[in-house]
Amino acid sequence: MDKKNMNKHIGDLNQLITYQESKLLGGFSEGVKVVNVSNGSNLQVTLVPDRCLDIYQVRYKGINLNYLYPVGITAPGYYEADTNQFLRKFFVGMLTTCGLQNVGVPGTVLGEEKGLHGRIGNIPAEYYFYERGWTEDLPTLTVKARMREAKLFFENLVLEREFTFVYGKDEILMKDTITNESYSPRQFAYGLHINFGYPLLEKGTEINLDSESVKGVTDEAEKYIETWNQVESPTDQYEERCYYHDIKPDANGDAVYEIYNPNLNIGMKVSYPKQQLPFFTQWKMLGSGEYVMGLEPFNCVSGGPKLGEPECKAPVLEPGESIVYNIKFEGYSK
Repeated sequence: MDKKNMNKHIGDLNQLITYQESKLLGGFSEGVKVVNVSNGSNLQVTLVPDRCLDIYQVRYKGINLNYLYPVGITAPGYYEADTNQFLRKFFVGMLTTCGLQNVGVPGTVLGEEKGLHGRIGNIPAEYYFYERGWTEDLPTLTVKARMREAKLFFENLVLEREFTFVYGKDEILMKDTITNESYSPRQFAYGLHINFGYPLLEKGTEINLDSESVKGVTDEAEKYIETWNQVESPTDQYEERCYYHDIKPDANGDAVYEIYNPNLNIGMKVSYPKQQLPFFTQWKMLGSGEYVMGLEPFNCVSGGPKLGEPECKAPVLEPGESIVYNIKFEGYSK
């Protein structure tokens, strides 16, 4: 049906792609703003403007795809920057953004102690809004937000984020633009902590990831390297296993991976230009109550050399310079 005829059938585009804003009540979540989007087909997505417009939850055909930790969506004011205190407010979700001054383990960055995975994922949007449009006679919805990580005499980095949804297409198109608004060159770290959970993740779920090489980050991980892509049942006192992958790009230069549950016949495919995010960490944490598989692209080695160190591979932005990252999430059934 073309745009003209479709408009004759509806009173409001919310009949096709639904956009709803709300505020949470109670505990650490009091007053937190959230956005719920339904794409008019199989996807329901919860975004959190007060937390970097990260993705709290994705449901496909009504089935949850990601892990959620019971701390819930805590307000950004409760963020604790010291060492690993990040974990006290880590809702995990489908996407938690890492950076922009650290990714991975805590450490010293340019003479300053930086906490686990940095602070950008706990920074609220300066502003956010949504736009409706059309593409090929299909309605679209784009949610945009702007976050700033800044410190006097140090960094002044702006992250502008867009999520685009197309009516009837089970895709989330994400675009991040990072700009150095200071007057000095600025190196930055950036990563996407993408986390899958039950019911999508269970024993027998398939992890399809074409890696040219795999390396265990710890001795514990290396001991089980032959089973990096196997999903087992939850285990008490499970010790997390992290792996570095060098993903082989496809013919288009994209890094692509899929996670698929054959019992439920649901899956998610994630793709992005490998040149933009050349490093990749797998977080395999199959513990009881902490049952999650993180499949995470980065612009530098997560847990590797810190910003300012000679071995750090993170890019440098000149004053006023921007860099763009694109990633696509696709829900599917076979």
